Amino acid sequence: MATTRVTPVQLLRSEVLNKRPEPLKLLPGQAAVNTNAAQPGLFFQDSTGAQLFKVGPCSVGTLPPNDPAIAPVGSGGNSPGELWLDTTSTFDKPGPTLKVWGQRNPGDPYEWIDCMPYRYANTIVSDTAPLIGNHLDGTLWWDSGTGLMYVLYNDGTTRQWTQVSSNTVA
Repeated sequence: MATTRVTPVQLLRSEVLNKRPEPLKLLPGQAAVNTNAAQPGLFFQDSTGAQLFKVGPCSVGTLPPNDPAIAPVGSGGNSPGELWLDTTSTFDKPGPTLKVWGQRNPGDPYEWIDCMPYRYANTIVSDTAPLIGNHLDGTLWWDSGTGLMYVLYNDGTTRQWTQVSSNTVA
């Protein structure tokens, strides 16, 4: 009876959060893997050997993946097309925000580009005026008690609910 021999193949690997291989140290066609549960990924280099690409899940958190503040020394930087769900939320840019690592135009530096650069005001239905500070300019408020419509307007000096309809509900 013949026995089958199995030769295990072991990829370059790391368990260190956000650690990435240096693309120039990979052989053509060689893959590297990070097995850290918080940010796993499979990495390979392009045909020039200079650019590293990541295949793996979108990073989620308030800090970008491979941020110098949290990445280990010697990390290879971010990969074109890599995704990051930034869970930071501010008044003018309510989160979360999906961002992609790339160039806005050929020759531009690589950066995190907001996939949703515009934020829109919402619509409120209430019989009492909403707090102005909690909403973006352009927010609509329909007063369900009177039937009047208002828009949150900023005239450059103040922000106020400005009436945009003239008929009340009978």
